[in-house]
Amino acid sequence: MSIPLLTESARQALQQEAESFHYEPEVETIGGGDRIVRTEYSSCNQFPDAGLYPDFKQAFQDLMDQACNGLVEYPFTTPLQFTELVLQRYLPGQLGITPHRDSLRAINLIALVNLSGQAEFYRCDDRQGSNAVQLDTTPGNVIFLRAPGFLNTSVRPFHFVTNIQSTRYSLGLRQRQGVTVTS
Repeated sequence: MSIPLLTESARQALQQEAESFHYEPEVETIGGGDRIVRTEYSSCNQFPDAGLYPDFKQAFQDLMDQACNGLVEYPFTTPLQFTELVLQRYLPGQLGITPHRDSLRAINLIALVNLSGQAEFYRCDDRQGSNAVQLDTTPGNVIFLRAPGFLNTSVRPFHFVTNIQSTRYSLGLRQRQGVTVTS
């Protein structure tokens, strides 16, 4: 599912700050046999203690908490608490990432916020990309992916990023199993 999230001014501010960070290349082949995943992008997971990104993470957490508090039944097996923030930068012509599932350590919900750029994001049935469904990556939108613990299931959808037409920055928020946030 992809839905609008950010105002244009908030998106632009996050985008501008994203351009100032240091990114590490993620160019590798992971796995073997019929479980190969190829990646070509860069990532950043080091952020200042104060600033736009920690503030965004807290505001997004508050928004999700508020939404969950309005539900009759809580949708997660453990309390939702985003513990990981990662920026990914995809440059035009790069591979992106082939069909894969997020790690079993990611639980409850994964949120991917597209800050800028044009690329294609798909959810699919398997590593071959069968029955691929393109999701809306309009800058400012958030894509939600299920993770183990959502609605008491262990679902981890396959997904991939391809056809990078312009520099794409996306922000991933995840909850890692066994990691807690301290205030």
